Amino acid sequence: MNGKGSAPRPMPNRETYESNFDAIFGKKEKEPKDKAQMMRDMRKRRKTEGLTEISIWVTSEQEKQVMELLEK
Repeated sequence: MNGKGSAPRPMPNRETYESNFDAIFGKKEKEPKDKAQMMRDMRKRRKTEGLTEISIWVTSEQEKQVMELLEK
């Protein structure tokens, strides 16, 4: 005895379905959001200019020392 959903439903024209699947269910082309475009441009600029991000945790005294080094 077959259970409910044990066999696929009959498909009258599988070729037509497969050829139209992307048109029916495919992703829609979207315009990039302003923020997304801005972030892409920023990453591209950083890469072309050879910039590197540095993030560190320091005490207030260490911060003064690091800032002095960066100002040189």
